[in-house]
Amino acid sequence: MPAGGGAKARARQEAQRERILEAARACFSEGGFHGTGMSAIARAAGMSQGLIYRYFTNKAAIIRAITDEQREERREALAGIATCSELVDKLLEKIDAWRESGPREPCEGGFDAALFLEVSAEATRDADIAAVVTAQEPQIWTDFEDLVRRSAEAAGKPLDAATVRRRTVVMRCLVDGLILCYVRDPQQDREVLRHSLQEAITALCL
Repeated sequence: MPAGGGAKARARQEAQRERILEAARACFSEGGFHGTGMSAIARAAGMSQGLIYRYFTNKAAIIRAITDEQREERREALAGIATCSELVDKLLEKIDAWRESGPREPCEGGFDAALFLEVSAEATRDADIAAVVTAQEPQIWTDFEDLVRRSAEAAGKPLDAATVRRRTVVMRCLVDGLILCYVRDPQQDREVLRHSLQEAITALCL
């Protein structure tokens, strides 16, 4: 094989894989998991079903890849946030981006609010999807706990492990609940939302 041939082949494979994932995201957000078959994804991607099966064994494997990407994006975003007060600013930036793009379009950074809810709902019905979601939870909890811990330390009020865990539970309820609230009522007053989040989330880290 010519020099660089292997790298070119890998790049092409990665491009094909991402093409499939982009098509799947659009199909899942528009038609849901039950309403989307591999044939629909193939049409949206402009390729044969057989080619898709070379990259993903089934629909659950596609969903795993998509949620893995979203988890990594969330991990990187949380790692770059120093305090809980800064988290509020980042959450509001996401809300503003969703208002611009609509709930069925990924905002900057790739997070898709509608797809997040679709995955969560499907996990209650499909054991394979539930396994995907459950496998990702430990890292998500760790990322949020790290944020609560370093924010408290930055304020000069370090917390013990049990307190960090309790407050992280509440924070996740707020953050994940915010996504649901946005999808159900995207026209919420931004300033009311800001003050509410600032008051609740900041208190968790002090």
